[in-house]
Amino acid sequence: MREIIITRLCCAADAVVILCCAIYLVECYHAAGLRWPWLIVALLIGYFLADFFSGLVHWAVDTWLDEGVLGRGIAMTREHHTHPSHVLLYEFLDQASLGAAPSAVVVGIAAAITALFPVSALTYALMIVWFVIATCMLFGMSFHNLAHWRVRPPLLRMAQRLHLVCSPEHHLRHHRDHTVRYCVINGWANYPCDRLRLWSRLERLVTATTGRTPRADDAEWQRKLNDTGIFVGTPRPAG
Repeated sequence: MREIIITRLCCAADAVVILCCAIYLVECYHAAGLRWPWLIVALLIGYFLADFFSGLVHWAVDTWLDEGVLGRGIAMTREHHTHPSHVLLYEFLDQASLGAAPSAVVVGIAAAITALFPVSALTYALMIVWFVIATCMLFGMSFHNLAHWRVRPPLLRMAQRLHLVCSPEHHLRHHRDHTVRYCVINGWANYPCDRLRLWSRLERLVTATTGRTPRADDAEWQRKLNDTGIFVGTPRPAG
């Protein structure tokens, strides 16, 4: 129950950040004088950074955190490795907190600092970016879950073909290789991250610094959940 309460509080905190950003954007629209082309650019930048942020959180949770740190959240993510479709069985708030918690802290601080400056086109554009990131992170797992829907409406199929949201074909690579395709909002950030082998290089850096092994508990969770699981990929040290 304590973990359930914490997840609700994390979601509420991120919702407050979203609301504050929205109030700023409404109240300061005329004062900022941001023209529509730049507004669209800010939205696209925010959508890209939201995807990257989702990948960073996903990588940290999958690679380094264990049940002793996040408990319920880690149990759900490890189960997802062996039973991918089970992710559709959990309530929204249970999953949303995984993205909402870091978003509330990081984006909340960034938005608060931005609001301290005089209103300008730049601060307004930044607030759009923070708003998009905070919103996408609250619904990050919902974006991810769309890639696991067995029955997809035509509109969703079109959005996935246009790479507006993450598609099953794109996300499947992650379930085959847990070192790639961590970004799950729209997958845009996966292309530069995977081309640069960002996650593998970060793993080597963390391992060299701390001596820790990435995904060290995956094998244990496989033993726990291998009754009907289809575990893809095995834990391996960085490098």
